[in-house]
Order: sequence, then C-alpha cells, then structure tokens
Amino acid sequence: MASIEAGQTLSGERFLLVNPQVGTSRGGAAYLRCMLRNASGQVTGRCWSFDAGRLASLEREPVVEVDGEVVNWQGSPQVNIESIDPVSVDHATLVSLMPVTSGDINEMFREVRLMLLSIEHPGLHAVAEALLDDDPLMQRFREAPAGVRKHHAYIGGLLEHTLQVMRLVDGVIGTYTQTEVEINRDLVLLGAFLHDLGKTEELDWSRGFSYTQDGELVGHIVRGAIMIEEKAAEAELAGGSPLEPALLHHLQHLVLSHHERPEYGAAKQPQTPEAHVLCLIDRLDATLHLVD
Repeated sequence: MASIEAGQTLSGERFLLVNPQVGTSRGGAAYLRCMLRNASGQVTGRCWSFDAGRLASLEREPVVEVDGEVVNWQGSPQVNIESIDPVSVDHATLVSLMPVTSGDINEMFREVRLMLLSIEHPGLHAVAEALLDDDPLMQRFREAPAGVRKHHAYIGGLLEHTLQVMRLVDGVIGTYTQTEVEINRDLVLLGAFLHDLGKTEELDWSRGFSYTQDGELVGHIVRGAIMIEEKAAEAELAGGSPLEPALLHHLQHLVLSHHERPEYGAAKQPQTPEAHVLCLIDRLDATLHLVD
C-alpha cells in the first residue's frame, strides 16, 4: 500500500482508527483528532467540522472510510477529513491494514513446527505437541507482532523472530557438540519457541499495535512461564510423558531470564549454559533487526 503524502485526495480510503478524541477549537467548535493507520504507516487526521456525539459510533469499529485531502502540516502529512464513517470488515481486511512480515507466514510456521517435532526428550516433546495442538494460540502466534514500535513490529513479527532465534540456537549448539560445554539442545530449542510466546497475550493488534491489560499488569515473561506449567499439565493429562520438575523449572528459567538483567525486564538472571545461549541469541536477533 502506498504511503500517504501531501497533495493526495482520499475517497473512501480505509484506515484503522487510532486514539480518536474530540478537541475544541479556539472558536469553541468541536473537532476530531486521531491517527489513521494502514500497512504503510500512520498519519494524523483532523476533522474540523465534527459532531462530538459521533465519537462513540466511530469507536465501535476499528476501521473507518475517509474522504479528505492530505496537506503538509509542520513538515509532516496530515489528513484534513471531510467525511469519516465506521465500516465493518472481516478479519483478513483488518490484518491487511497493518504492516506485515515480508516472509511467508505458512512456510515459516511449517519450519517452526518441524523443529519442535524434532525434539527427542519425551516430556519436552509432549509439551511441544500440546502447544502445537492449541489452534487458537497458534493462530495468535502466527499473527502477533513481536513489539509495539521497533522490535519486529508487524503482523507475523513474533513468528519471524521466533523462527530466527530457533535457527540460531540450533546452529550454535551444533558447534558445541564436541566440546566440554554440555548444552541440552531439546531444552533450548523449546525455550526459544516459548521465550516470547507470552506476547500473544501481552500485545493487541486489533487497532494497530498496543499492550493489553495482561501485558501492562503481567507481561510476556511471566505469562510465558505460566503457559509452560499449564501446557505441561495438559500434555500429561492427554497421556504424554510427564515433564520432570527439574526440567520444567529449567524451561521456565529460560523464559524468565531471557532479558538477561532486571533493568531490561528479566525476572531472573541467566544461571545455566542454556539460559545464557538463549539470552545472547535473542538479543542478537532483536538488535540486528533494528540496524539500518
């Protein structure tokens, strides 16, 4: 989708409506101020003739159709809105208005699935299968961004980042098989899949990218650790091999420590070779993604 630039005329253009508010002009008239977002980015919007009573109806739907002119305001484009109306759309249309990964989501998820199913330890394999069998969770995993603004902040960003971390983990561990350093490949690979999975609950992408209440009050690190305990219990109830408590706690430690330091959001500092590997690789991929 082309970016919005000064000089354009918009007719029935669809946008995600972000943070609509009613303001008051110097003359005492109500006007609408908002952000309008599509797959190319976002732009400020102003409707200078606006019935404040319409705000509630606009907020009920995430998508609006806009007529107006794009002008240059203080060096940036701004849409002077002539008309704005809420519109009901299907989920696919909603997602199409957001930035999306350049990768093939189906192919990336297929690779993640194959790597998880390669886990040999019976208890860890059972947890992996329980996760893969949770269709609503896997749908959110396929769609979720990995961040709100910078870190893989687009549809499919969480999947893309997770896959890259899993690839790097597998490659790094392979170089240590003939050394004195012992690293549990199955444990780190599952930890790599799980390390940011809590972002499926932390983030909301229904009107753009923002934090949910769960994200504000719990966060993806703690949520991920809780998910591990829940899925391990589900796997055992379904007849899978039970996960030994020590290994369960180690898996949770990988999630709780992957941000390395408390000031970076870590609940624990890395204390095992597996935790250090995951922490370093996660930081590597997140950092390289932000380098121009």
